[in-house]
Amino acid sequence: MALISLRQLLDHGAEKDYAVPAFNINNMEQGLAIMSAASKLSAPVIIQASRGARSYASDLILSKLVEGLAELSPEVPLCMHQDHGNSPETCMSAIKIGFTSV
Repeated sequence: MALISLRQLLDHGAEKDYAVPAFNINNMEQGLAIMSAASKLSAPVIIQASRGARSYASDLILSKLVEGLAELSPEVPLCMHQDHGNSPETCMSAIKIGFTSV
């Protein structure tokens, strides 16, 4: 499954009466663990990156990491969310690199 928007995830959760977990990531190991658990539970997931995580891991690495996670677990509905964008510029840069929610 391709990355989907936060609105799609939350609307489906509201319709079906379930919560969607959100996890901040900084590296591959965290992403793989989250997707493994989501796959085992047949659960959608929100992967978030803070401004600090984007600075630490770099936008290029994080965006490619999440693309890879989506490819490795195509059965998991996945949203990539910019957590706590501190400015319009931060939010716009997140959108430009492929985040599906800010």
